[in-house]
This record gives sequence, structure tokens and C-alpha cells, in this order.
Amino acid sequence: MAKDLNNGERLLSSIVEGAKAEAEAALAEARARADAQAAQAEAEAGRILTEAEDKAKAADADILERSRTNALLDARKQALADRRAVVDEAFEAAAAQLNAFAGPEREAILAKLLLSSAEGGETILPAQVDAAALATILPGVNAKLTALAKAPLALGQPRAQIGGGFLLAGESYEINCSFEAVLRDLRRAEESGVAALLFG
Repeated sequence: MAKDLNNGERLLSSIVEGAKAEAEAALAEARARADAQAAQAEAEAGRILTEAEDKAKAADADILERSRTNALLDARKQALADRRAVVDEAFEAAAAQLNAFAGPEREAILAKLLLSSAEGGETILPAQVDAAALATILPGVNAKLTALAKAPLALGQPRAQIGGGFLLAGESYEINCSFEAVLRDLRRAEESGVAALLFG
């Protein structure tokens, strides 16, 4: 009977030890799986972090590049505005100087404008300020036009709406030779050249 008891204890001990070994094996396997999952999660977290850092760097670079581009555009716009202001001042000074001419200098300018613009036979509609000067130079201008086989010009009534110069009225057309129009046309033709001269 004592033998059976010993055998029973051994059997029980063997069962307990087997269960213990199985539990330890199951625990080791669970730990290994947990470690593998933790390693996988850590790798995934590292990948996500790297991807986020790369995106952040790309976004920073993009923002920086856009800021640089905008700053360059703003600087160019400002430079253009500054240049335009200087060109405006240059043409305003030219207008003031042209309007300041008097006597023989002004008559020479008016005669040159008449000879370069007249097709022959037009009526001169002078600015109020230039009516007398145009009346003075008209005989000489007409003599030159006749020599060029062009019809003489006639002097019409002054036009108050122009500040200097004149209009040439033909049968079906009108040529604006006011100082304002001459400078406006000159500016269109020469603005890039003036800007190159000022800033070249």
C-alpha cells in the first residue's frame, strides 16, 4: 500500500512536472510571439516616423522654396515699380521742359512737327498758347511744303483742350500733334530704350 502511495505521488509529481513544463513552453512561446510582435511594431513605428520626418522635411523645403520664389517675385515687382517711377519722372521732366520752351526754340519744335506730320492741305488747330507762334512760322513751313510738292496748310481756330502743340485736321482724318500726344507716342516707342539707358 505504501508502494502504491509512492507510485501515486510519483505519477502526480510527473503530471505536475509535465504540466509545469508545458506551461513554461507555452509561456516561452507566448513571450517569443510577444517579442516578435513588439519588434514588428517598433519597426513599423520607425518606418512611420521616418516617413513623417521625410514628409515634414519635404514640406519644409517646399515652404522655403515657395517663400524664396515669392520673395523674388516681390523684389522684381518692386524693382519694376521703382524703374517705372523713374521713367515716369524722366518723361514728366521732358514734358515740363518741352512746355517751358519759348521764342525761337519753341517755333523750331513746332515747325519740325508740322513738316514731319503734314500730308499737305490740312488745317492747323493750334493750342491756345501756340497760336501766335504757328501764325509766325506758317509762311516758312508752307514754302517748304510747296517745295516738297505738298499743298499748303491753313491756320484754324485755337483749341483750348490741348496744352501745347496743335491738331492737323484733314478732310477725313485728324493728326494729334499736341505735346502730350507726341510725348505719349515717344514714350511707347522709346520706353524700353530709356529704361535701358537709365538702368543699363
